Amino acid sequence: MDKKYTALVLAFLVAAADANSINLKSQPTSKLLEASRNWGDLGQSATVNDYVDNTIDMIIPLIVKHGLDPMDLPEVIEGFEVRPLLITYSAWLKIYDGYMTGLVNVSRSGDQEVHYFAKMLRLRIKLQFRDLEFIYKYLIKAMNIGPTGGIIASLNRFVVIVDILLDFNNDEIQLQQFRLTDIGRLRVRFTGNILTDWLLNPVLNLFLRIFDTIIIKVVEVNIRNAVQNEIDSINASVKEVVRELEAMNH
Repeated sequence: MDKKYTALVLAFLVAAADANSINLKSQPTSKLLEASRNWGDLGQSATVNDYVDNTIDMIIPLIVKHGLDPMDLPEVIEGFEVRPLLITYSAWLKIYDGYMTGLVNVSRSGDQEVHYFAKMLRLRIKLQFRDLEFIYKYLIKAMNIGPTGGIIASLNRFVVIVDILLDFNNDEIQLQQFRLTDIGRLRVRFTGNILTDWLLNPVLNLFLRIFDTIIIKVVEVNIRNAVQNEIDSINASVKEVVRELEAMNH
């Protein structure tokens, strides 16, 4: 393992730990590929479950640092229709003062793989987040009535896939893929005013549509942006370490 390879991996770990005042309890970097499978010209691959388990606690301060738990959610206003008797009425729903909690409930999801080839280390991380809550206030306008109250939506889980490339050819860490997947069961309850059946069902269906098309997409983008910002910060630290090493060798 050449000096630049070692420097990049160490800088990645140290910079991430330093940025969040974390005591990094990790295995030595050389152990990342210790139990690897040699694929000849295709490089080496290894499962690094223990490594991820030992360092997953560093993610929690990053979540808090980037304002992801609690996470502010967007205000949304959507129109819909209600039909209490034989006449269809136009109505609208406003949800506001929204936020999400529970992102700190993070654990490893399945096997975590690394692959080393042509001076590039590709790390594929799958993290599961459980017991998330989405809290909103709501206002409904329908048939000259305007009930208000709260919405509490509980999601049992989702999985985030992060694919990171450590490129030792140009001393850079790159985000190759980021995806939110395996979204679990969502349960919704309303607080405050009790909604009648003719109003409850369309409002519930509308909120579920808003959740699928807007809210969960915002959550995905916010997490992705936080990951990218952290990578940008680490890249700056890595380049400084490499510059210092190269200066020592001249």
